[in-house]
Amino acid sequence: MNDVRIDSVIPYITLGAVMAATSFFTFYYHYVKDEVLKRYRNFLWPTLGYILIKEFLLTPKYTHEPLFLYLLSELLYWGSLFLYIRFIYITIDFKKKIKTFRKLADIAQLLLIFAFLVYLTLQLFFPSYTNYFEYMIVPVSLYMLIVVILFILHLYRKRIVAYYNFFYVGSIFFLVFNTIGVYFDSPEKQLYGLTNFSILCTGWFLELIMFMVGLCIRAKNDWDDKLKIITQNATNEKKLLIAEIERQHAVQESRHTERLKISIDIHDGISNAITGLKFYISDKRLQSKNDNEKELLKDLEYEVNSIYIQVRDYIQKLYYGESSQGFDIVQLLDSIKEQYKTSSLNIKVDMDRSTINKYLTAFQLNELYFVLNESIGNAVKHSGADQIIVNISFDNEMCYFSIEDNGIGFNYKQKLNNNNTGGLGLSNVLDRMEKLHGHIQYHFSDGTKIFGSFPYFK
Repeated sequence: MNDVRIDSVIPYITLGAVMAATSFFTFYYHYVKDEVLKRYRNFLWPTLGYILIKEFLLTPKYTHEPLFLYLLSELLYWGSLFLYIRFIYITIDFKKKIKTFRKLADIAQLLLIFAFLVYLTLQLFFPSYTNYFEYMIVPVSLYMLIVVILFILHLYRKRIVAYYNFFYVGSIFFLVFNTIGVYFDSPEKQLYGLTNFSILCTGWFLELIMFMVGLCIRAKNDWDDKLKIITQNATNEKKLLIAEIERQHAVQESRHTERLKISIDIHDGISNAITGLKFYISDKRLQSKNDNEKELLKDLEYEVNSIYIQVRDYIQKLYYGESSQGFDIVQLLDSIKEQYKTSSLNIKVDMDRSTINKYLTAFQLNELYFVLNESIGNAVKHSGADQIIVNISFDNEMCYFSIEDNGIGFNYKQKLNNNNTGGLGLSNVLDRMEKLHGHIQYHFSDGTKIFGSFPYFK
């Protein structure tokens, strides 16, 4: 009784699976023009037609009446085999189709056509000889099985993507159960309670399962490849952005160094000469007894002093930058944030834009500029973070800033002692904080957190 139930249930399970797969692949192919899906969909349609006719129109399933429906079911069955061979061949994703495999697939299709014509002739004109047909179909099935096995061996030898193996393992299930079904072509012949139709349905169902597994693996591989490309592009973009930041930083440092050198040269040369000239004129004015001469020297002293003030201001501008306002920290942070806007790195900035230039002197702006630039650059280059948060705030006396990332952190003492891997940059940060009379701290729990402060009234 249980065997009868199993024999009755298997076709319905297979029918549901094949119907769902046929509908899905037919719909899906309109959006994804994949040749493999197209060939597999073409194979599923006659298979579905054969199962429907056998299960619902031919009663009992082994009857040959009406003859038209019986011949139609056989045409669909043999057509599904023919289309399956075409599907198997198209799944070979070689850059150049190997001629040997092409010939093997063509021979298999010709054998199926010939076998169907022989089967049709025996059914129509020599029904008493139909029992001998199994001696023909078994070699044909074995030939197709050997072709599939050769495909699998070639895949392993060439190490071609693994999901094809599932396609071909499903083919083996399909062909083995079709071959076995030849020997159980009547209700009296059963394999553990399974009749011919249930055996064929079992082969189709197992083949469909293996195809779906292979398709899922292919989808996963495609996603992994896309993710790898996205990650590689993000890495390359990050390298370019880091290189651009380093280039800009080097340009700024070079400009600052050159300005410093020029300002020192002017201070030691022209500025000292003007100072000496100012004292000389003042001394002459004090020694002079002529009122007109004293007045003239006084006016001259005033003009020289005015020139001295202009030179001093120019020296300060050279030392601190293009203007007495110092470097623009707001522009720096906006520029860095904009550069990483399209990358995987998210930079958040929290600051009161109006108070920075209002409270800080040019000197403090310049020193804080380089501290932030160096610290953010270290976070981008070494932390592996995908988020950096920069905060600048003020109270009545102090300026506070912090740079936090969610990366891997680093060994502070080791970096500080290694000039080749960032120690020089950290040393410069400490020197600049000392000039600001401030403090800076590093914490390395769940990323790197840098906290700094300095009095802005100095």
